[in-house]
This record gives sequence, C-alpha cells and structure tokens, in this order.
Amino acid sequence: MPSISIIIPVLNEAINLKDLLAQLEEWRNDEDEVIFVDGGSEDADLDMMLRSGFSVIKCEPGRAQQLNQGAMSAKGDILWFLHADSDISKIDRDSFFPQAPNELFWGFFKVKMSDKSLIFSIIAFCMNWRASRTRIATGDQGIFVSKSAFEHAGAYPDIKLMEDIELSRSLGRIAAPIISQDIIVTSARRWRSNGVIKTILLMWTLRLAWSFGCSDRTLRRLYDGW
Repeated sequence: MPSISIIIPVLNEAINLKDLLAQLEEWRNDEDEVIFVDGGSEDADLDMMLRSGFSVIKCEPGRAQQLNQGAMSAKGDILWFLHADSDISKIDRDSFFPQAPNELFWGFFKVKMSDKSLIFSIIAFCMNWRASRTRIATGDQGIFVSKSAFEHAGAYPDIKLMEDIELSRSLGRIAAPIISQDIIVTSARRWRSNGVIKTILLMWTLRLAWSFGCSDRTLRRLYDGW
C-alpha cells in the first residue's frame, strides 16, 4: 500500500493544533508520516508537537519554504499539504489512491467552513465552484500530489504569497487535478476576526493584482497591512 506524508507548516499555531493532532494520530497508526515544519514559533507549538511524538523540522519562516523543506524530508509516495487549523475527520484514506503512486497525479478536496452560518456556507460553495472551474486550489483545500509529480513541477515557487496558486498552475500543465468529493473543514476564525466582506475584498484584490503582474513582495505587504 502506498504511503502518505502529511506536511503541515506552523508558526505560533498552538491554539489551533489540539484537534488536528488527535486526528493525525489515526493516520500515524496507519503508518503514514506526519511532518510539522516550524518556522520559529514562540508559543507552545514545538513542545506540543514533540510531546505528541510527531516529527518536527525547524526552518526559516515562509510558507513556501516550509512546505518545500517538509517535502524534501518526506519518505511517502504521496505528499499531502495541510493548514494547521484543518479538520480532516471527514477524509477517507482511499481518496489518495486513484492511480499508481509513481504516476504523475495531484488533487485537492472540497472545502467546508467550520462556522455553520449561512454566509460561510455560501463562501464554501463559491470556493468549491471556483476551484472546479479554474482547477486552481488554495491551501485550505488540502493539496495532495504524487511525489514524482511534485518534483516534476519544480516544488513550491519561492514567493511570499500565492504559492498554492502557482503550484496548481504548474501541476495543471502535467495532469488535470482529481477533485475529491471528501470534505476538508477549514477554520473560519480569520474570516470572523477580520470581517467577511473585508476578507473577500482582500482575497480578490490579491488575485487580481497577481494576475496583472504585481510582485509577491508587494502582495505580502498588502496582505499584512490590510
């Protein structure tokens, strides 16, 4: 049976890790690999992960760099990239094996928000509709990829933002994505804290600016200062 390496970049995410750590125990019991890549956390991230017995790699901060570092260390046939606030309790392991592990394939999951309010159901619907039409995934959707396809695509580009979009584009030139019907639940905390309308405007502003050639550094400053 092919193996999976689950890669999670973290930076001061201790408050969000408790539930995910419990879910990851089941995957580790199936002999899959779990790799946390810590970008210099100053909270309880590192201690919590070490107490749970998971592999932890230290790395300079930066999501693309952390993900690539985790991928370089991974031993699995399939790489699965997750956010620290993901809920993977509804994911079936069989979703990852539509083809032989040495083939060039990749995919992502349908997403649902952790908040059951109507507005978040609409947001999730729009995210899933957009991803199915554009075949471009975001990190919330749990991108999975055969290791050979990831290497063929050149890994994550070393940019400050939009790394998931660019990886999706690179992988899309290799193979059409598998869009799993399993649901990954993503946290609505940032949407709630920053405001739904404000967050929607920010996301579309970033995408539009990127499509017009705005640099990743400029987008990062916009994202941090919004």
